[in-house]
Amino acid sequence: MTGRERPAHAAVPGPDDLLTAVVETLRDEILPQSGGRSRYLLKACVAALETVRRDLVAGPERAAVEAAVFAALEVQDEQALVSQIRAGLTPERFARVVAELDRRTDVELRVLGRG
Repeated sequence: MTGRERPAHAAVPGPDDLLTAVVETLRDEILPQSGGRSRYLLKACVAALETVRRDLVAGPERAAVEAAVFAALEVQDEQALVSQIRAGLTPERFARVVAELDRRTDVELRVLGRG
């Protein structure tokens, strides 16, 4: 359960809430006072925490879309799809693969806040 799925009555912040608070503190309060190597390391830590938070929140949706894409393409996983692509695809199969991968990419872009 992510921080956004917590019951409204929950008194304890969820993982998403905690990560957001840490990121905001590092980025807004500590980073502006830092310089040199410390500033670089803080930026790297903030980026890593933002990635973890995004993956925590979007993980279930990503997994569901990925499973739907593989089911629609009738493959077990990404490795099986890669093997098919390397072996060669008919034009119809190629178009279907591209359409399904576009769907997965749309979700990724939305998760990243770029779509």
